[in-house]
Amino acid sequence: MATKAKLYIAITAALATAILAEVAARWNPENLGRFFLFSALAMLASAMKIRLPGFKTTISTNFVFLLIGMAMLSFGETVLIGLGGALMQSLWKTQTRPKPVQVLFNGACLTVCTAAAFWTSHAVPSMLGLNSTAVMMVLGACVYVVLNTGLVSLVISLAEGRSLTELWSSCYEWTFPYFLMGAAVAGLASAASHGTNLGVALLIVPAMYFVYLYYRMHIVRAVLDNLSNVGQEGDTVLACASQGR
Repeated sequence: MATKAKLYIAITAALATAILAEVAARWNPENLGRFFLFSALAMLASAMKIRLPGFKTTISTNFVFLLIGMAMLSFGETVLIGLGGALMQSLWKTQTRPKPVQVLFNGACLTVCTAAAFWTSHAVPSMLGLNSTAVMMVLGACVYVVLNTGLVSLVISLAEGRSLTELWSSCYEWTFPYFLMGAAVAGLASAASHGTNLGVALLIVPAMYFVYLYYRMHIVRAVLDNLSNVGQEGDTVLACASQGR
Protein backbone atom coordinates (compact mmCIF):
# COMPACT_ATOMS: atom_id res chain seq x y z
CA MET A 1 0.00 0.00 0.00
CA ALA A 2 1.22 3.48 -0.88
CA THR A 3 2.57 5.67 1.91
CA LYS A 4 -0.09 8.31 1.22
CA ALA A 5 -2.82 5.72 1.68
CA LYS A 6 -1.31 4.55 4.98
CA LEU A 7 -1.09 8.14 6.23
CA TYR A 8 -4.68 8.85 5.19
CA ILE A 9 -5.95 5.73 6.98
CA ALA A 10 -3.95 6.66 10.08
CA ILE A 11 -5.45 10.17 10.13
CA THR A 12 -8.97 8.81 9.68
CA ALA A 13 -8.42 6.26 12.46
CA ALA A 14 -7.02 8.95 14.76
CA LEU A 15 -10.05 11.16 14.14
CA ALA A 16 -12.39 8.24 14.82
CA THR A 17 -10.49 7.47 18.04
CA ALA A 18 -10.92 11.06 19.19
CA ILE A 19 -14.66 10.84 18.48
CA LEU A 20 -14.97 7.57 20.40
CA ALA A 21 -13.02 9.07 23.32
CA GLU A 22 -15.54 11.93 23.37
CA VAL A 23 -18.38 9.40 23.32
CA ALA A 24 -16.86 7.49 26.24
CA ALA A 25 -16.31 10.67 28.25
CA ARG A 26 -19.89 11.85 27.81
CA TRP A 27 -21.65 8.47 27.71
CA ASN A 28 -25.15 8.97 29.07
CA PRO A 29 -27.66 6.74 27.26
CA GLU A 30 -31.22 8.02 27.36
CA ASN A 31 -32.80 4.59 27.03
CA LEU A 32 -30.66 1.45 27.08
CA GLY A 33 -33.46 -0.78 25.85
CA ARG A 34 -34.01 1.38 22.80
CA PHE A 35 -30.26 1.60 22.19
CA PHE A 36 -29.80 -2.18 22.22
CA LEU A 37 -32.85 -2.65 20.00
CA PHE A 38 -31.54 -0.25 17.37
CA SER A 39 -28.07 -1.77 17.66
CA ALA A 40 -29.49 -5.23 16.91
CA LEU A 41 -31.51 -3.90 13.98
CA ALA A 42 -28.48 -2.08 12.58
CA MET A 43 -26.44 -5.28 12.84
CA LEU A 44 -29.16 -7.16 10.97
CA ALA A 45 -29.27 -4.44 8.33
CA SER A 46 -25.47 -4.55 7.99
CA ALA A 47 -25.74 -8.19 6.95
CA MET A 48 -27.90 -7.12 3.99
CA LYS A 49 -25.03 -5.78 1.93
CA ILE A 50 -24.42 -5.32 -1.77
CA ARG A 51 -21.04 -5.22 -3.49
CA LEU A 52 -20.64 -2.25 -5.81
CA PRO A 53 -19.42 -3.02 -9.35
CA GLY A 54 -15.81 -1.94 -9.78
CA PHE A 55 -15.23 -1.49 -6.05
CA LYS A 56 -13.85 -3.78 -3.35
CA THR A 57 -16.46 -2.47 -0.94
CA THR A 58 -20.11 -2.95 -0.07
CA ILE A 59 -23.09 -0.87 0.98
CA SER A 60 -25.82 -1.97 3.36
CA THR A 61 -29.11 -0.75 4.78
CA ASN A 62 -27.68 0.09 8.22
CA PHE A 63 -27.52 3.79 7.36
CA VAL A 64 -31.32 3.92 7.65
CA PHE A 65 -31.12 3.14 11.36
CA LEU A 66 -28.35 5.70 11.72
CA LEU A 67 -30.63 8.36 10.25
CA ILE A 68 -33.46 7.41 12.60
CA GLY A 69 -30.96 7.30 15.45
CA MET A 70 -30.14 10.94 14.78
CA ALA A 71 -33.75 11.78 15.62
CA MET A 72 -34.38 9.29 18.44
CA LEU A 73 -31.00 8.60 20.10
CA SER A 74 -28.10 10.54 21.57
CA PHE A 75 -24.83 11.33 19.80
CA GLY A 76 -22.88 8.58 21.56
CA GLU A 77 -25.52 5.94 20.94
CA THR A 78 -25.76 6.76 17.25
CA VAL A 79 -21.98 6.74 16.78
CA LEU A 80 -21.61 3.36 18.50
CA ILE A 81 -24.38 1.90 16.35
CA GLY A 82 -22.53 3.14 13.27
CA LEU A 83 -19.27 1.56 14.43
CA GLY A 84 -20.94 -1.75 15.25
CA GLY A 85 -22.66 -1.81 11.87
CA ALA A 86 -19.38 -1.14 10.09
CA LEU A 87 -17.66 -4.04 11.86
CA MET A 88 -20.54 -6.39 11.07
CA GLN A 89 -20.55 -5.31 7.43
CA SER A 90 -16.79 -5.85 7.17
CA LEU A 91 -16.62 -9.25 8.86
CA TRP A 92 -19.94 -11.00 8.18
CA LYS A 93 -19.96 -13.50 5.29
CA THR A 94 -17.20 -11.93 3.22
CA GLN A 95 -16.02 -13.44 -0.06
CA THR A 96 -12.40 -13.11 1.05
CA ARG A 97 -11.03 -12.62 4.52
CA PRO A 98 -10.64 -8.85 5.06
CA LYS A 99 -7.28 -7.46 6.07
CA PRO A 100 -7.09 -5.77 9.50
CA VAL A 101 -6.35 -2.43 7.85
CA GLN A 102 -9.56 -2.73 5.81
CA VAL A 103 -11.64 -3.42 8.92
CA LEU A 104 -9.89 -0.54 10.70
CA PHE A 105 -10.63 1.92 7.92
CA ASN A 106 -14.24 0.81 7.49
CA GLY A 107 -14.91 1.22 11.21
CA ALA A 108 -13.15 4.58 11.34
CA CYS A 109 -14.87 5.81 8.18
CA LEU A 110 -18.37 5.05 9.40
CA THR A 111 -17.59 6.50 12.83
CA VAL A 112 -16.49 9.79 11.26
CA CYS A 113 -19.42 9.87 8.82
CA THR A 114 -21.98 9.18 11.53
CA ALA A 115 -20.52 11.77 13.89
CA ALA A 116 -20.38 14.45 11.18
CA ALA A 117 -23.92 13.71 9.99
CA PHE A 118 -25.30 13.77 13.55
CA TRP A 119 -23.56 17.04 14.43
CA THR A 120 -24.66 18.76 11.21
CA SER A 121 -28.26 17.54 11.48
CA HIS A 122 -28.54 19.02 14.97
CA ALA A 123 -26.25 22.05 14.86
CA VAL A 124 -27.43 23.66 11.62
CA PRO A 125 -31.20 23.62 12.36
CA SER A 126 -30.45 24.90 15.87
CA MET A 127 -28.43 27.82 14.51
CA LEU A 128 -31.22 28.63 12.04
CA GLY A 129 -33.92 28.36 14.69
CA LEU A 130 -35.60 25.42 12.97
CA ASN A 131 -37.31 22.55 14.76
CA SER A 132 -38.04 20.20 11.92
CA THR A 133 -37.38 16.47 11.78
CA ALA A 134 -37.53 16.60 7.99
CA VAL A 135 -34.78 19.23 7.80
CA MET A 136 -32.66 17.27 10.27
CA MET A 137 -33.03 14.04 8.28
CA VAL A 138 -32.23 15.70 4.96
CA LEU A 139 -29.10 17.38 6.33
CA GLY A 140 -27.93 14.19 8.03
CA ALA A 141 -28.50 12.10 4.91
CA CYS A 142 -26.70 14.58 2.63
CA VAL A 143 -23.62 14.83 4.87
CA TYR A 144 -23.50 11.07 5.38
CA VAL A 145 -23.73 10.20 1.67
CA VAL A 146 -21.23 12.80 0.47
CA LEU A 147 -18.70 12.11 3.21
CA ASN A 148 -19.03 8.33 3.02
CA THR A 149 -18.59 8.12 -0.74
CA GLY A 150 -15.80 10.69 -0.62
CA LEU A 151 -13.76 8.97 2.09
CA VAL A 152 -14.08 5.56 0.44
CA SER A 153 -13.22 6.90 -3.01
CA LEU A 154 -10.18 8.75 -1.65
CA VAL A 155 -8.66 5.70 0.05
CA ILE A 156 -9.11 3.63 -3.12
CA SER A 157 -7.57 6.43 -5.18
CA LEU A 158 -4.53 6.65 -2.91
CA ALA A 159 -4.10 2.89 -2.60
CA GLU A 160 -4.56 2.00 -6.28
CA GLY A 161 -3.50 5.19 -8.03
CA ARG A 162 -6.86 5.66 -9.73
CA SER A 163 -8.55 8.98 -10.51
CA LEU A 164 -10.39 10.35 -7.46
CA THR A 165 -12.89 12.24 -9.63
CA GLU A 166 -13.83 9.16 -11.61
CA LEU A 167 -14.02 6.96 -8.51
CA TRP A 168 -16.16 9.41 -6.55
CA SER A 169 -18.46 9.97 -9.52
CA SER A 170 -18.89 6.23 -10.07
CA CYS A 171 -19.38 5.49 -6.37
CA TYR A 172 -21.90 8.31 -6.01
CA GLU A 173 -23.76 7.20 -9.14
CA TRP A 174 -24.14 3.65 -7.83
CA THR A 175 -25.04 4.53 -4.25
CA PHE A 176 -27.17 7.68 -4.53
CA PRO A 177 -30.45 5.95 -5.58
CA TYR A 178 -29.98 3.41 -2.78
CA PHE A 179 -29.32 6.08 -0.16
CA LEU A 180 -32.21 8.16 -1.49
CA MET A 181 -34.72 5.33 -1.12
CA GLY A 182 -33.39 4.48 2.33
CA ALA A 183 -33.49 8.09 3.47
CA ALA A 184 -37.09 8.41 2.30
CA VAL A 185 -38.09 5.32 4.28
CA ALA A 186 -36.23 6.56 7.37
CA GLY A 187 -37.83 10.00 7.10
CA LEU A 188 -41.34 8.60 6.79
CA ALA A 189 -40.82 6.23 9.72
CA SER A 190 -39.36 8.95 11.92
CA ALA A 191 -42.14 11.39 11.07
CA ALA A 192 -44.84 8.78 11.68
CA SER A 193 -43.33 7.75 15.01
CA HIS A 194 -42.89 11.37 16.20
CA GLY A 195 -39.55 10.24 17.65
CA THR A 196 -41.18 8.09 20.35
CA ASN A 197 -43.26 5.27 18.87
CA LEU A 198 -40.81 2.43 18.28
CA GLY A 199 -43.54 0.22 16.80
CA VAL A 200 -43.95 2.54 13.83
CA ALA A 201 -40.20 2.91 13.41
CA LEU A 202 -39.80 -0.88 13.28
CA LEU A 203 -41.97 -0.99 10.17
CA ILE A 204 -38.91 0.07 8.20
CA VAL A 205 -37.38 -3.40 8.64
CA PRO A 206 -39.52 -5.15 5.99
CA ALA A 207 -39.51 -1.99 3.87
CA MET A 208 -35.72 -1.87 3.78
CA TYR A 209 -35.54 -5.58 3.00
CA PHE A 210 -37.56 -5.00 -0.15
CA VAL A 211 -35.39 -1.99 -1.02
CA TYR A 212 -32.34 -4.22 -0.58
CA LEU A 213 -33.77 -6.94 -2.83
CA TYR A 214 -34.80 -4.43 -5.49
CA TYR A 215 -31.43 -2.69 -5.57
CA ARG A 216 -29.51 -5.97 -5.60
CA MET A 217 -31.49 -7.03 -8.66
CA HIS A 218 -30.83 -3.61 -10.18
CA ILE A 219 -27.08 -4.06 -9.68
CA VAL A 220 -27.12 -7.56 -11.19
CA ARG A 221 -29.17 -6.37 -14.16
CA ALA A 222 -26.84 -3.43 -14.77
CA VAL A 223 -23.78 -5.68 -14.67
CA LEU A 224 -25.35 -8.20 -17.05
CA ASP A 225 -26.37 -5.41 -19.45
CA ASN A 226 -22.82 -4.07 -19.38
CA LEU A 227 -21.39 -7.52 -20.12
CA SER A 228 -23.88 -7.93 -22.94
CA ASN A 229 -22.88 -4.59 -24.46
CA VAL A 230 -19.20 -5.49 -24.19
CA GLY A 231 -19.92 -8.82 -25.89
CA GLN A 232 -21.82 -7.13 -28.71
CA GLU A 233 -19.01 -4.63 -29.22
CA GLY A 234 -16.53 -7.51 -29.35
CA ASP A 235 -18.64 -9.34 -31.94
CA THR A 236 -18.84 -6.16 -34.01
CA VAL A 237 -15.07 -5.70 -33.90
CA LEU A 238 -14.53 -9.29 -34.96
CA ALA A 239 -17.03 -8.99 -37.78
CA CYS A 240 -15.39 -5.81 -39.08
CA ALA A 241 -11.97 -7.42 -38.85
CA SER A 242 -13.26 -10.45 -40.75
CA GLN A 243 -14.73 -8.30 -43.52
CA GLY A 244 -11.52 -6.33 -43.81
CA ARG A 245 -9.46 -9.40 -44.58
